[in-house]
Amino acid sequence: MTTDDGPTGVHPTDGSHSLLSKEPAATGPQQPNPGNSSKRERPKTILALMEYAYSEAGRKLNLSRKDIFELSVRPEDEQAETDTVRQLAGRDLLFAVPPALLSSLAELGSETLVRRRVLDLVVVAFASHKLFEGRIEHLTEQQPLKRLTAEEVNRAAKQVRFSDLGLKDESEFTDAGRERLRTNAVTALELFRVLRDRWTSRQFIEDMSATVWDAPALPSAYKTAAVLATARNTEALSQVSRHFESVLRDSKRETEKAISQAREQELRAIRAEGLGNRLATDLEKVRADAAELAARANELELRLSVEQSNRVVDKSHHVDDYEALRTQVIRRLATQAELLGDGLHALRHGSTGVAEEFVDRALTAIGGEVTRLKELDGGVQ
Repeated sequence: MTTDDGPTGVHPTDGSHSLLSKEPAATGPQQPNPGNSSKRERPKTILALMEYAYSEAGRKLNLSRKDIFELSVRPEDEQAETDTVRQLAGRDLLFAVPPALLSSLAELGSETLVRRRVLDLVVVAFASHKLFEGRIEHLTEQQPLKRLTAEEVNRAAKQVRFSDLGLKDESEFTDAGRERLRTNAVTALELFRVLRDRWTSRQFIEDMSATVWDAPALPSAYKTAAVLATARNTEALSQVSRHFESVLRDSKRETEKAISQAREQELRAIRAEGLGNRLATDLEKVRADAAELAARANELELRLSVEQSNRVVDKSHHVDDYEALRTQVIRRLATQAELLGDGLHALRHGSTGVAEEFVDRALTAIGGEVTRLKELDGGVQ
């Protein structure tokens, strides 16, 4: 991290660490140093770009879109680029250069090959800092759930010690220095995610709001107005405002949708309750009808049982009556058959009068028996 007066985050080459204890005027990439901007030769290669970025020590890079798009990727320089970044990043104790470099790349755009190579070298810078030791694999992880998060970096930066940075005295790593390191590390990670992993502005702003732009609300409207009115970068404030306006609109839309759905569910519940009441009434009626039918069924079953019992008795009586009647009919018919036989015998021997008497007696007896049987069957037919 730097101020307009010069770098405050890069370890000087003479072994002194006094710059780490200076209080910064602001966080984030600072305005470019105008002193040498007109004389400086524009970087033509990736190696020159990295050397220039580290020479600015965290200040905003004075580059144009043309400068970035004229950069060339030279495969023969890859090892030299890696070695140079590893050497320079080792002195960038507050990790001030990566966020400045990545913000310029995000602002100006670049060819795909240039962007990929710069991001690869930024990974080298990440790997060269103690804060990211053991975390590089998660930094470049493709699966979102396994990636290094801003919260993890934020927490690690709060716990880093002066000895972790190779400093000999605790006074060389003040609270302000720790805060600059935390801000730079999280900002660099978030810019890296946007450029490499295609994060949306919403993801970027939400993470930054949770970890970097996390100052508590001021208790006074005067102070709040003063801070906002004197902010240097009104475009940044505008972007954040537009983001939260969009979030608010989305939230309002979701709230209205939720209210509408709640009302719809309430109406459904009312209709369901009414239907439930009607069904309960119908069920009670059906139960009453079922109880009535069950009672009638029991009654009919009882009556059937009685009738069946009576039928058994009647059948027994009918069988007895039938047997008695059968015996009577057989006996009487046998008598009349015998009488007719006698009449036939008399007729054959010429006793016509006797035969007529026998036949008349037999017919009279048979007729009487027929009449009696008809009366037993319900009346004369």
